Amino acid sequence: MEICAQHPRKGDCVIREILPGTGRLRGLVDYPLLGILRLPEFLDELVERGTGKPLSLNFDRPSNVEGVSRRDVTLPWRSARQTLLALRLGQSTPDSVRDLSVGMEDVNVECQHALDRAAAGEMSFLLIASPYGMGKSHALAHLRQLAHAVHMATGSVVLDGVGVSLCAPMTVLAALARNIEFPDDNPDGLSQRLAALVRTKDTERLKLSGCPLLYDVLRRVDAAQVEDPNMWEVIEDFLSLEVGAGEVRSRAGLVVPALKVVRHDRPRRCAELIWEWARACCVTNARNGLVIMCDEADVDYAQSGRSKNEREQRYELFRAWREIAMEQRALGCGGLVVAIAITPGTTDSDPIDGLRTELGPCLNTIRLREPTISELRDLGKRLCKLYGEAYGLGEDRLSASSALVEQCIADLARSSNERNPRRFIRHLLEKLDTTYA
Repeated sequence: MEICAQHPRKGDCVIREILPGTGRLRGLVDYPLLGILRLPEFLDELVERGTGKPLSLNFDRPSNVEGVSRRDVTLPWRSARQTLLALRLGQSTPDSVRDLSVGMEDVNVECQHALDRAAAGEMSFLLIASPYGMGKSHALAHLRQLAHAVHMATGSVVLDGVGVSLCAPMTVLAALARNIEFPDDNPDGLSQRLAALVRTKDTERLKLSGCPLLYDVLRRVDAAQVEDPNMWEVIEDFLSLEVGAGEVRSRAGLVVPALKVVRHDRPRRCAELIWEWARACCVTNARNGLVIMCDEADVDYAQSGRSKNEREQRYELFRAWREIAMEQRALGCGGLVVAIAITPGTTDSDPIDGLRTELGPCLNTIRLREPTISELRDLGKRLCKLYGEAYGLGEDRLSASSALVEQCIADLARSSNERNPRRFIRHLLEKLDTTYA
């Protein structure tokens, strides 16, 4: 499937697959200009490219056959080409994490420690630090796979410093709201699963699991309001703090408690709601909680023109999370992991020192190292195999690939980028293209 469309905020996109499920129609969408592949999206949020008219939703909704997801039957060559495209753009995919990971032992240890704490009902922070191109996004994608393996949901946020910033905590919440993935085969996100609790009159489970704010809102919603997509969208926007209680009352006729607060209280409210979302994930089939992955934090920290009050919002958010972490230690079931990827040295003051000060013992730091020569050779061998799968090249035609790998290693050694994995991958792909085009 290849249907061109446009997202009002993210730009041009291509619908690749319609996902099975009930409720609002969802699909896997590529954003070529952003380097994002197979992102789950609600299709009623997309419009026709060029005209801006609502997109026709007359698609046949697929169903899983014998419990096998359509995602598992993607043609191997197509999956390999999608992985190569992501690598050229500096992005990681589940396939690249599974097939191309080398030298991840230290990352595994720290990630597993954080996930074990979450399984015990605690909250922890991971700081993934390295220079540009050393694999921070790859490490986050690796964490995502580890989290799903131990029954945790995951949500990704790209901190661009403008639309989404730690200095404006509500923007982080809004970006995360519709971007939580679960470890099971059900493609529904947290919003659809909360709607299911309303349909089955099971919202009491939220109260028992430590979600008083979510419970106080959803107990007032009935099944008819959930089935109305326009009305439920208003409630979704309210839970992610994009609209206020007054708008819910005027648009949906529903009286709900106010979640938005005055500016100085926003970091605490944001931290509380994200913690409740982690608890809600436990209730809705991610028993060990939620992992939030914040990429490009250095971009956020490097934004100039921040006022003192804005920077204080960022630190207040971390302080609020730390307080919640201390308060919730004895709760005894799934918790929350916040992973932050950052490139040091992009600002005058070191943000890593500030994070250590605010988060204290809750923070573990992973400093990514350069791969060894043998690890680069292993990575090159795997990349050549992937290239062969993508373009139908047998081992006989890839006979020169080992020499190309050695050339790339030597070229990097002569430059200032000695063993930078991203530059190595791009350089090797260029040589493969030249040799086998």
